[in-house]
Amino acid sequence: MKNQFCDVNSTSSFPKWNGIDFALWQYFPDDEMLVTGEPRLWAYKAAYLSYNRDKIKKYALSERVPILLLAGVAVAEVGGVPERAKSYGVLQVYQLLDLFKRSGNKKSNSTSVGSLAIQLRAAAETLGIDPETLTSTQQLQLANCLLDDDFNIRIVAGHLRDLIIYDNPGIIDTLNITDEQLILAASRYNRGIERRKEDFIASINAEVGSPMRDYSSYGRVIIKRRNIINKILGM
Repeated sequence: MKNQFCDVNSTSSFPKWNGIDFALWQYFPDDEMLVTGEPRLWAYKAAYLSYNRDKIKKYALSERVPILLLAGVAVAEVGGVPERAKSYGVLQVYQLLDLFKRSGNKKSNSTSVGSLAIQLRAAAETLGIDPETLTSTQQLQLANCLLDDDFNIRIVAGHLRDLIIYDNPGIIDTLNITDEQLILAASRYNRGIERRKEDFIASINAEVGSPMRDYSSYGRVIIKRRNIINKILGM
């Protein structure tokens, strides 16, 4: 059956984070020489960003979002849970839960897939598809597409643009935004759109040490990593 969303794995050549990587990260001590523990995770993140920097720049500019925002999401998301476990394991479990609970595809659409870990629901919406209409087969097809780095990065860039617009209706230039707008869009990527914009702004401006700062930390970390991200990207 032809995949209706993409040509499957047409461009990806960068090694996927797998079970061996996960084990060397989680169950071995930190060792920069052997690249185990935290050094393994961060070496992978840096390598992914360097290898895919042209794609990140290309799709950030074509979707009119800051390169730093897209690259920052990449740094935050790549690594961790083995990618194929999410698309071929977690997704099927969630599909079964939806079936047993008669909940349509609500749970399965929340599965995050691809190196940049975008939810199937958000990916479908970015493509202009009502996520509630996705069949189990279409979910699997879309998940397959999101394992392709080119497709994954492009869809995430489009979703980030939509998130910028969500909190700034009528905005003309989504490429050149303030740090606060960037933090807000990134935090939405991590936390979703349920929370009010005012709550995120309050979180961003809360005093250091306040529990309120937690739900904007995802975006603030991207700003803190600006220099190293730009260095890896050659900017």
